[in-house]
Amino acid sequence: MAVFDDFLLELKKEVADFAQTRWEQYKDAAISDGDAFVQQLESDLHNWTVELANGKLTQDDFAWLVAGKKDLAELVALKHAGLTEARLEDFVNGLTDIVVSTAAKIFLA
Repeated sequence: MAVFDDFLLELKKEVADFAQTRWEQYKDAAISDGDAFVQQLESDLHNWTVELANGKLTQDDFAWLVAGKKDLAELVALKHAGLTEARLEDFVNGLTDIVVSTAAKIFLA
């Protein structure tokens, strides 16, 4: 469980960095929505990262599973900030990329 906790801590840091560098104008909203998305997926992420670490899932499999959950991203704060659907989609795609790359860094290193 400690490794998964490390993953969640690193993921929160990566989400904050992503919000600061790519969504600076909407940083607080991006962090809030990014953290909410991660929290919604936490149970699934726990199960999938165990399988990833044990070689039962490939990185591509893991990425596919995470991408399948994109619709769960409610993005309440960013919608309230007035972002267009295209910009919201860009944010979610970047967020899922961060989840996958962080999992690879932690569990496949």
